[in-house]
Amino acid sequence: MARQKDFDSFITNIEPSDSTVSYISSVHNNLRDYLKQYDLYSDVYLDSFLTGSYAKHTSIRPVKDDKKRDVDIIIVTKYDSSIDSRKVLEELKNVLHASRNYESAKIQHHSIGIEMGQISIDVVPVIQDKDDNQLYLIADDKTGEWSFTDPKGHKEWSTSVNQDNSNRYKPLVKIFKWWRHKHCPHNIKFPKGITLEKVIADNLGDSTTATEDFFIETMENIVSNYKDNYVDLGLNPVVNDPSSKIRFNDLLAGYSLNDFKEFIYKIEEHLNLLNENGTSNDVWRTILGNEFPKGEQESANNYLICERASHRKPLLWPFSRGSAAFIRLTVKDNNENRIEYISNGDPLAKGYSLRFLAITGVKPPYTVKWQITNTGVEAMQAQCLRGYFENSDDGRNTKYETTSYTGSHSVQCFIIKNGICMAKSKPYIINIR
Repeated sequence: MARQKDFDSFITNIEPSDSTVSYISSVHNNLRDYLKQYDLYSDVYLDSFLTGSYAKHTSIRPVKDDKKRDVDIIIVTKYDSSIDSRKVLEELKNVLHASRNYESAKIQHHSIGIEMGQISIDVVPVIQDKDDNQLYLIADDKTGEWSFTDPKGHKEWSTSVNQDNSNRYKPLVKIFKWWRHKHCPHNIKFPKGITLEKVIADNLGDSTTATEDFFIETMENIVSNYKDNYVDLGLNPVVNDPSSKIRFNDLLAGYSLNDFKEFIYKIEEHLNLLNENGTSNDVWRTILGNEFPKGEQESANNYLICERASHRKPLLWPFSRGSAAFIRLTVKDNNENRIEYISNGDPLAKGYSLRFLAITGVKPPYTVKWQITNTGVEAMQAQCLRGYFENSDDGRNTKYETTSYTGSHSVQCFIIKNGICMAKSKPYIINIR
């Protein structure tokens, strides 16, 4: 298990630098001022604002093979929906071409794309809805028609989700974006932008937990909710636009079944990697890249002591590979203060309370069995070496313990369904002094 400070450092490592943010601000403000003041466009220009990841504070710095920073700018025009939207795009492109700074401007599906050094700018002309001046219509270079978009609503929604989740949602989005950049194949289109953000928001884990647990549980929820019911059946789910003003807009409509399937399978692949190899910093560096801190080397001796204990019973159920299970631990000291602890971490004092929670992508109904294996002289003298399989204490997924005996002890959970062990966690080592 990686420490929280390592995830905090990682998030800092993948965020844009202050100088980058300042540069982006200068570029987009200069472009907006140019359009506002240009003689042949000032009568068309109504307003402009920044949108996308920089506006929502979910941007990440570019990875090695993706040098460009995406910047999205909305240009509100005075047109109405009676005009062919292709003409609006063409006009904006010509106005931008008039400046040497924007000679690379070209028409894209809904916008004008500009390449400026290390920045890719999408300039998006829109018109205000006649009934709601906070709602906009966006151009289409293929049909000439207009369709609804709500960039301000998306920003407000993102802020609301973040606030409802202890301000942990936006950092989680950054982690997923970095993961996407690291692992999306060149010929595959993983969900990005508002689509990725909505998929994450629809499947959030418990935001009150450590970032590692929050990320893993959200990954589990995504696979659990989409793989069996959609991807394996050859279907894409519907991911609804988060705006309360836009109905029947499926954000996944622009993604093929193969795109989404590969996205889900890659998440599942990394869940299995974590499940089989543990949540050490080395494993996280495989999943998130070398920007994740190396951390301290973990000793395998304590794992071997528990795993090879003669009183540890063998698995009673046939095992089926393919699903993952993880243990989340909450530790409280004698004064009910929460203590950070990672598997096989520095020894805890006696008398601390432990709450183990099994996290899995296996769909209920299932039963969680626990195997607590104690070692050491004190546990032996108390005739409490255990090593057998036990039921949960609270609901389906929770087991309560206390730190009672000096030594190294392991806790492992097993997900049992229809007489088969569908998933098992890596042993979680508790060291007690």
